[in-house]
Amino acid sequence: MTYSYASVVFLSVFSVSLSFVSPVRAEAPIASYIFPAGGQRGKTVDVRVGGLFLHGKCGFEMLGTGVEADKECKAVPTRWLEGPLLPLPESQQPEDYPKDLANQMRIAADAPLGARPWRLWTSQGATPSLKFVVGDLPEIVEDETSSQPTPVTLPVTANGRIFPRENIDIYTFDAKKGQTVCCEVTAARLGSPLDSRLEARDARGQRLAENDDHFGSDSFLRFTAPADGKYSVHIHDVQYRGGPAYVYRLTMTAGPYLERVYPLGGRRGSTVKLECAGSGLPATAEVALAGDAPHDLAYRLVLDGQTTNPFLLDVDDLPEHLETEPNDTPDKAMRIALPAMLNGRIDKPGDIDCWSVPFKKGEAVEFDLRGQRLGSPLHGVLTLCDEAGKELARAEADGPAADPLLRFTAPADGVYCLRVADRFRSRGGPAFAYRIRAALAPTADFRLTLATDAVTLPRGGQFPLRVTAERLGNFADAIAFDIDGLPAGVTASGTIPAKQTQGTITLKADATAKIQAIRLQVRGKAKIGDQEALRVAALATERGQPEIDTVLLGVALPTPFKIVATHDMRWAPRGSVHRRTYRLERTGYDGPLEVSLADRQARHLQGVVGPVATIPAGAKEFEYGVQLAPWMETGRTCRVCIMAVATVKDADGSEHVVSFSSTQVNEQIIVVVEPERLNLEASRASVVAEAGHAVEVPIRVARGKGLSGPVTVALHGPLPKGVSAESVTIAADKDRGSITLRFSANVRASLVLRATLMDNGQSVIAEANVDVVPPVPGRQP
Repeated sequence: MTYSYASVVFLSVFSVSLSFVSPVRAEAPIASYIFPAGGQRGKTVDVRVGGLFLHGKCGFEMLGTGVEADKECKAVPTRWLEGPLLPLPESQQPEDYPKDLANQMRIAADAPLGARPWRLWTSQGATPSLKFVVGDLPEIVEDETSSQPTPVTLPVTANGRIFPRENIDIYTFDAKKGQTVCCEVTAARLGSPLDSRLEARDARGQRLAENDDHFGSDSFLRFTAPADGKYSVHIHDVQYRGGPAYVYRLTMTAGPYLERVYPLGGRRGSTVKLECAGSGLPATAEVALAGDAPHDLAYRLVLDGQTTNPFLLDVDDLPEHLETEPNDTPDKAMRIALPAMLNGRIDKPGDIDCWSVPFKKGEAVEFDLRGQRLGSPLHGVLTLCDEAGKELARAEADGPAADPLLRFTAPADGVYCLRVADRFRSRGGPAFAYRIRAALAPTADFRLTLATDAVTLPRGGQFPLRVTAERLGNFADAIAFDIDGLPAGVTASGTIPAKQTQGTITLKADATAKIQAIRLQVRGKAKIGDQEALRVAALATERGQPEIDTVLLGVALPTPFKIVATHDMRWAPRGSVHRRTYRLERTGYDGPLEVSLADRQARHLQGVVGPVATIPAGAKEFEYGVQLAPWMETGRTCRVCIMAVATVKDADGSEHVVSFSSTQVNEQIIVVVEPERLNLEASRASVVAEAGHAVEVPIRVARGKGLSGPVTVALHGPLPKGVSAESVTIAADKDRGSITLRFSANVRASLVLRATLMDNGQSVIAEANVDVVPPVPGRQP
């Protein structure tokens, strides 16, 4: 495995008041991850916030209560784990190279459990929110430099990353015979790209359980230990992908674990009796619902001093009804009066639940089924029939994770039948539970949903913020927008037209708007009857998650320079430095710039690295060189994007970091890879690493035509603990030597030896791998 480090450089300020002429664009920041992705109540957690175009620092805000964080993230060295050589066509796909910034999460001892959103901003824009999780179990963070399994003690939440590609993380623990162990991944639910797969194995490596999809693409498995001993849990991506953003939280417990309850909720101020399914649980449990309980109640049972995992209960104020079987036909349906909450389940394939509901002519009724959003696998279908069995209305979910809503106006007095079924007759079981809120439809009202909770608005530009309206009852009028918090120089206009469900707020910033990040609140105004209604727009979030009812507006500074070039494609040997010439178009900024590899690349770099080069003030042309990795595929085309960064001073004296990336084909460094000029061979492909011992590894270098001079050989990349070696030099007239590896611990790792020869001021490199393994007990190393 090859490792390399990249670091973010702080730029000096060029004191120029800018009057921008034809600005290029603002390179908006992108939030990629927070690692670890959560922490335990009452703890302080040091985190790495990763993203693109952050340039050494960025603003940070944590929404919700119970977690305090620094208002600014600052750069720290970024670890890049290279991973395996990618074959075509995968190596031709775009790749992000996020940089790490540091922050600290201070979690209160009574912080609410669960996720809360966080957002970033720079002088060039704002990012939509990602999630940080507060838990109450002990937590660990994996050591990414170690290839050894990580020992843990249950219960625990392990924070890790599947990084690099093909990485498999392994956690080991002791369990007693008959003990049930539950393992749950939280990754996709955080916004991580990880599609996890879990395996549980015994001490002999025999697979006991496996899973790849349970909570959406997040995994869950449970197994019972067949004997006292050591067990392991393996986690990887189902496609063996990976990267710095592939963060996860893996919670492993041997206590009570609740998989589901029935019914899925209850009435405020009442005590509801729940059927429990899981491990280490009683068959039933009683839960008292407070009179002020939230609509989405995250609850944990306490059993013999142990708490279960949290589960979501749907809480309402309406009378509750629980189905009784058999009720597959209208004549056996339970008769209910509106309004009511209907609780049932499709408890076997082909099951149909019928509810009898009396209506008066002209009554408008809504049946809101809640299943998927409460964790049920039910793909619900609602059908309303008259007394003769004729179907009058039907509704089913319009997506794989949605629930149906049926609206109906009674054509006549009578008793109607509401039928509930799964979309597929082959599906059903105790888990297929639902709740239906059956009530008269509101006469008129509306709800507003935001398309995003962050907006990047370039100075002198505009942004269309989309808002969706859910029209309730007979409300059909136009909805005007009222924006709270608009700063000077920014205007907003737009409406949702009458009878329409979508509208756009056009935000515009004039040429002198202050560069800043500020919270906005979007409100919709309309007249309902004789009253003016004001409704706050919010971002759609998962049930049980805190509502996000603000938009982070980043008024962005456009970049006043541009990298330009004509198309250029050359051949270059792997392990060598390749350089090309660029021009700068300066549109109001003449100060110095710093050029490095871009955070966002058109293709995976496959080990290509580049320096941070300073371009002096006033320069209109520059040259930039990249070091090709010595292990790249010959004959492949390498495409590299570069990025220019500068700190500029605005007319009001404020300082801002801006950038431009060379993403267009003409602006890329394009190289077809040739065979290397320098070669390094290690006589031993693997050695035994025993604490207190040293191993000498003979090495040989081969210099290509026209290459001469001494060669320095050293260990390359971050080293595992317990390994060291002094560099050695092979004289210009020699081609052989040896390097001594020293071990202060028993180690298993893959080491990289790098040979470097300087040719006309440019480095030519070659590499060889040496695997080190711990000694086998009873054998001589």
